[in-house]
This record gives sequence, structure tokens and C-alpha cells, in this order.
Amino acid sequence: MKCPPELCSWFPFSDEPLIQGLAYAPRFCDPQVLIPEQSCDGKWHMFFHSWIGIHHFISDSGIDWSPRRMIEVRGHSPFIFMENETYYLIYEKHEREMPFVGQKRADGGRETGSRIEIRSSTDLLVWSKPRLLLDGRTVPYAGNYLRSPRISRPQLIRIGDTYMLYFGASHLVLPDTSQKVSRYFGYAQSKELLGPYRLPEGAKPLIEPVPDDPWSNLGCGSIRIIEYDGSIYAFQCGVYWDPGEGRTHSALTMLKSSDGLGFTRCVDHPLIKSAKSGWADSYIMSCDVRYRESEKNWYCYFSANGNTGKRAVYESIGLLLGAIPIRTSGSAY
Repeated sequence: MKCPPELCSWFPFSDEPLIQGLAYAPRFCDPQVLIPEQSCDGKWHMFFHSWIGIHHFISDSGIDWSPRRMIEVRGHSPFIFMENETYYLIYEKHEREMPFVGQKRADGGRETGSRIEIRSSTDLLVWSKPRLLLDGRTVPYAGNYLRSPRISRPQLIRIGDTYMLYFGASHLVLPDTSQKVSRYFGYAQSKELLGPYRLPEGAKPLIEPVPDDPWSNLGCGSIRIIEYDGSIYAFQCGVYWDPGEGRTHSALTMLKSSDGLGFTRCVDHPLIKSAKSGWADSYIMSCDVRYRESEKNWYCYFSANGNTGKRAVYESIGLLLGAIPIRTSGSAY
């Protein structure tokens, strides 16, 4: 039985996050998960970043997680691409100063443009040296009003004989909270996994905010691309202005494409929105989605921030589950 994500009912696994930010690293962002069928050791693996860099956690259940190691200091937004029994770690890298350690760059600035790098491994333990995939300075819409161009949240899929490198570009500082979110979503492509990656002719964003869209009228936010049953899906954490509450919000919605280029929303309502209160009452920031054929279930790990009663803003990782509803007669749709 097929399990198209647009036909599923989605519900939180718990009211509490699975992995919470820590006092010294309050924001755990941009989770990327390998399910046991994808890993080399039959365990669950999760990669995400804090201000320190990219963390690697493992689990026997997908619910209880334990830290394994730090992979890339100052790396952001990890993504794992698999091909020919090799794992490729793709991530954003920049040269900001390290807080609290007195690190200073020669130019005296606090921020530079970002780039996308790649490393490889066959065991998820030992990784090759980094290699450049794409420099933000080559993306015209990555700078916008910013002093330095920003590309973020990279991900890679193969469509036919073409590798599609998707990424967020530029960022928007929300007026009421100063939260930073991706303004645009674009791509580059290559016939070789390691590049070179080139922007399409015209070099315009693939997805951008739409003023009359109720769920993404301010910024694209994070977008996760997945393949399932011959279609390409985009899970978008869009950002919008809520006139009723007079504040910005975010919502996780689902889009669909036949070619990975033209996307339309395939579910009218959000899978999840900012909560009314609690750890996820500010913004749904990012997600990763995996399907387990053995369970006929979708796992959507997401990061969100909100009110924890603590002084710092915490971003933690929660879980949504998606499944096809069952008829009362006992037969599946």
C-alpha cells in the first residue's frame, strides 16, 4: 500500500521535544535524520547544528537520542546524501567570530558570506576533508540588502542524470522578534556529484514569498525536498504575518512537483503551526521527513523555538508522525 504524504493525517508524537537545547548551546537547529534502513549500522542517526557546529546523535528507537560527536565546528544545516554506499555530508559554512573565545578576523568584521561544503564517509564516523560545492558570492539573489551574501540549508537530490543542489538564499529579519529566516529558495545543478554546480539561466529564485499567500507572505523559510513514488515534495516552514494576532508566525505546509522545479501546494491546511504557548510557540524553523516502509509511517523531525521560561531563546527538536487514516470498517484508504 502506498502512503502519499498529502493523504496522511499528521499529529505530534508528544507535547514535549525529543531533544532540548542546552544552557551552553540553547538552539538545536535543522535536524537531518537517517533511519535504520539507511544507516550502515542499523541505528537511527541525527545531525543538527548549534552555534558551536554540527552535532551527531544516535538512537535505537528514533525517540531517545544520545550524543556521539561533533563533526564540523561552525558548520550549519547538515544534510546527508547517499550514493554507492558512501555518505556525503553537505552543510553551510561561514567565518563568523566564535563567541566567548576572543576570536577575531583580520578584517575586524563580524560576518562574512557563506558557502556550501561537502565531506564524505563510508561509516558515518570518519569524514574526508571538506570540499567547496557552491560559494554564496556566485548567487545574485543571496545578498539582497545584506552586507554579505548568505546561502543556507543545502540539500541534494538526483533527478535523472542531474544533481540538484537546493538552498535557501538571503535572509529576512522579522520586524517584531528579530528572528532571521530565509527569504528565497533556489538551486544549482551539475552532472557530477562533486560539481561544478551552476545556476540556471537567469539565476532567479525558485520559490519566493507571495504577498497574498496566508502561510508564506513574508519569507520562504526552511524548505525540505524529498522524493516519493515518482514525485518531489517540499515541506516548507514558511513565515507569515498574522493580522488577527498582530505578530509574525510560521507554519509547516506541503508542496508537490513533478520535475523538482515547479511546486504547488498540495494540502490546503498546515501540518503544524506555531503553538499558542510552550516550547514551540514562536516559530517552526525547519524539518526533515523520512518514510518507513515497514511501518507505513512518515517521521517528520522539526525544530522550533518558543517560551521555555528561561532567559535565552531555546530551539529544540520535536516529532510529527504521518499515516494514512483507517476507515471505520477496518480497510485503509
